[in-house]
Amino acid sequence: MKKNTILLAFLVSTQTFAGTYLDLGLGIMHRNLEGDQQSYKSHSGALTELSLGYSWDKWDLALDGSYSIGRQKGMKFIYPVATIDDDFNMSSVNVGPTLKYHIKSESGNWEYVPFVGAFYSYTVFQNSKELVDDLRNEKEDNSQETWGYGGKLGVEFKKLTPDSSWADSVNYKLFASYTKFRDIEGDYQSGNTVKEYRGDTPDNLEDYSIGLSVGFSIGDKLAKKVWNSAKKVADL
Repeated sequence: MKKNTILLAFLVSTQTFAGTYLDLGLGIMHRNLEGDQQSYKSHSGALTELSLGYSWDKWDLALDGSYSIGRQKGMKFIYPVATIDDDFNMSSVNVGPTLKYHIKSESGNWEYVPFVGAFYSYTVFQNSKELVDDLRNEKEDNSQETWGYGGKLGVEFKKLTPDSSWADSVNYKLFASYTKFRDIEGDYQSGNTVKEYRGDTPDNLEDYSIGLSVGFSIGDKLAKKVWNSAKKVADL
């Protein structure tokens, strides 16, 4: 009896979340940073994406997350009494909502999905150099952490996969994004001591990016597969 009750609750929950989907993707991102003091060298890096959403007939609303890495050359941080000018490894985490609209092709094999979204951004610039504080006889990593916000827009081409038993579609995504860096926390060398700066991002730093990714969606098809398997067990 207890076993059947648990299975029944599982089946009900599976049906309740019908329409929910999970997208996973890998790709590349080309980033171009700009500031008041100089134009930085653009760079390309790797991108991973994860999206958890809910779909209606024409619209989707999703919570998107992404992680990107790359190497930014000639990065400059201008602090009150010091300037850091070096090459840095750059990694960013973006999280925020995305609204999508589905347009089905005449053949029914493809869907074209324009989307727009906003996100909160956390970025770390880090290199192998160490800052030395002679007064405290300590060393600090040369890393700068920044926070900000941004927006994106693009289009996703979804190829439906009727022959797959678990994937709903294969997705090809092209997008552009903008990030405004607002706050920064970093260490810098001042004479023989290491000091910390917290405040507005020096150089009025902004980021203009374009990205391309390939991934897949899992959702109703996998949910139905789980539903049918669980139902068979419950009927035993």
